[in-house]
Amino acid sequence: MERLKRILETSYWLALLSLATYAFTAKLTNVLDLAGIFHLAYYLPAIAMLLVISGHIDLLSSIQKNSVVNLKARIYDFTHWMMLIGINIGARMTDGVTIWWFVLKLILLAIIGWQIGIGIKNRLRLTMNDRIAGTIFAVSSFLVGLIAGYIRSIDQTPLGWGWAMETSTAVIATLIVFKWIQHDIKTISECAIGYPRKFFLKGIFGNFLVFWFWLHIMVNSGFDGMSWLRYFGLSFNVLIGNLLFFIYWLIYEYHRKKQQK
Repeated sequence: MERLKRILETSYWLALLSLATYAFTAKLTNVLDLAGIFHLAYYLPAIAMLLVISGHIDLLSSIQKNSVVNLKARIYDFTHWMMLIGINIGARMTDGVTIWWFVLKLILLAIIGWQIGIGIKNRLRLTMNDRIAGTIFAVSSFLVGLIAGYIRSIDQTPLGWGWAMETSTAVIATLIVFKWIQHDIKTISECAIGYPRKFFLKGIFGNFLVFWFWLHIMVNSGFDGMSWLRYFGLSFNVLIGNLLFFIYWLIYEYHRKKQQK
C-alpha cells in the first residue's frame, strides 16, 4: 500500500511538471501562444483524478487499520462517481474530455468499492437493507448517467434534450456529494482521527485543477450568459461541488483540532 501511495504521489507531480515544462518550452519556442497554453487545461482533470485517487488510497489505508470512517458516506460517494462515469461516456464521444479522465474514474470506483468492502468486513455497521438499497441506488445512478451521456452524444445542440439530461444529472450528482459529506461530518464530529488530512488536501488541490479546467471551458465559450446556460450542469458541479468540499475540509479541521485538545 505504501508503495502504491508513493507511485501515485510521484505520478501526479510528474504529470504536472511535464505539463508545466511543455507549456514553458512551447512558449519560448513560439509553438504555442498564451491561448494555446491555457488550452492545456484540457489535461488537468486527469491529473486531478490522480490526486483524488491518491487521497482515497490514504483513506483506504486508514479503513484497513480499522479506523472509524462512515461507510454510508462511502456508498454515496461511490454512487456520485458512478453517475459521473455515465456522463463522461457521452462527453468522451463528443471529444469533451480525455480518455484518461474516464479510465481513472473507473480506477477510483474500484478503490471506493474496496473501501466499502473492507469497512463492511471490519465493522458490519450496514444492515442488509442498507446494502441492497445502496446497490440499487448505485446501479440506478450509473444507468441515469449513462443515459444522459448517450442522449448528449446524439443530441449536441446547446439547449436540447442532451443538454437537459446532462445538466440534470450533473446537478443530481452534486446533491449526492452533499449527502455523503453530511454523513461523513456526523462521524468526524465524534471522531476525526480516522480521516487522513491528506485525503482533504489532495481533494482541495484536485478541485483547484478542475476549476482551472472549468475556467478554460467558460473563457473559450465567451463567458457570457449563453455559456453559463450551456454549461450550467458543469458549472454547478464544479462550483457548488468545490464549495461543498471546501466547507467539508474546514469542518474537518475544526473538529480535528477540537478533539486534539
